[in-house]
Amino acid sequence: MKAPKFLLAGLLAFSAGVAQAQTVIHLTGSTAYRSAVHQAILDFLQPGCVYAYTGTKGYLKSSQAIISGTNGTGASAIPVIIKTSWSGSLAGVETVSQAIPGATVSTFLVNSTPQTTAGASNAPAVYDPPIIPEVAMEDGEQATTQYPRPALTQVQVGVVGFKFVVNTNGSTIGLTNITPLLARALWTDGQLPLSMFNGNSNSTTPVYALGRDWDSGTRNCAFLETGVQSFVSSLSPTAVKQWAPTNSAGALVSGSNPGPVVTQGLWPCETIDYITECDGDGGYGSGGDLAAAMSASSPYIYVAYLGLSDASTVEGNLGTSVDLTYNGIAYSANAVENGQYTFWCYEYLDYLPSYSTTSPNGYTVANNLATAIANENLLSVGVNLSLMNVTRNQEGGPVIP
Repeated sequence: MKAPKFLLAGLLAFSAGVAQAQTVIHLTGSTAYRSAVHQAILDFLQPGCVYAYTGTKGYLKSSQAIISGTNGTGASAIPVIIKTSWSGSLAGVETVSQAIPGATVSTFLVNSTPQTTAGASNAPAVYDPPIIPEVAMEDGEQATTQYPRPALTQVQVGVVGFKFVVNTNGSTIGLTNITPLLARALWTDGQLPLSMFNGNSNSTTPVYALGRDWDSGTRNCAFLETGVQSFVSSLSPTAVKQWAPTNSAGALVSGSNPGPVVTQGLWPCETIDYITECDGDGGYGSGGDLAAAMSASSPYIYVAYLGLSDASTVEGNLGTSVDLTYNGIAYSANAVENGQYTFWCYEYLDYLPSYSTTSPNGYTVANNLATAIANENLLSVGVNLSLMNVTRNQEGGPVIP
């Protein structure tokens, strides 16, 4: 027996109403902060939320994830789907602000991705059509990026810490510290003799620079901190020289293309978001892939800059001897909080000022998430704002009480 047409119409209308009631948020940006954000999402949604993620690094370090649940209770409850796809901090600013018309992200998982309360691991990588995301995580101030306009609303959620690392036991070769002057020389020339680091004139082995592309907030913070890039040139970043290690198949060593490293060359020309990088000025699109390259067996000595979460990957593979002190100071939360260690930036959650009008529920959930992130234990990525005894006005700026 066929259902009456008016009943079918009513059911369709009901289904549409349910679908419309579920708010979808697309979150992109900083790979350095993704583990804290992924944890905060689970913590601020009501118990019983389901989720899934791609890859084999676990949910916290995954490149894409989808989480379905409810934010709030009672009359304030908002059913929500949060999709993450980590493109890099500056890429997040670019896409959310629509600084370049038509800029989109094409790797958000579809709603039908199988999800479980324990997190469906290595979910099928089936993606939505390219979309402009509503929210981004950013390492540092929008004003110091090449995308300062249109201005986004920036909600400060924490401090993101960074480290310089070497891909070997640094203590055995005397490569244990880096200074701003050494960093400027290394990333300007692409290589320096080991003697510049250990003071032994017989140490002629080259040390090579690895790093991220122009979409990376980690790169922006590292280069503003060390003076590789000046505040004046932030709208047109300074060109550097970084290397591309390849394996026996001739593929770039990364998370999906394991080492060992067999050979290398300066990073080849590539165009990212209408910016063409040549002569080594390009770099890895994610901290996870850079960490994989730094972890691989290699005949070359590499130094790179990484967020704490990605640095921990290298430490786990090669030992904590890979960490370099910066200006003679080792990274610790206490050293950041009190101003001795200065390789850090503020972390922000960004969205367009119009978001409160275009998606009131999305706006509410985004701000609730910002609060949840700020309240997380951020030791894996940086330091909580409430613990900071010092401040600064911008990346690389003076640290003051």
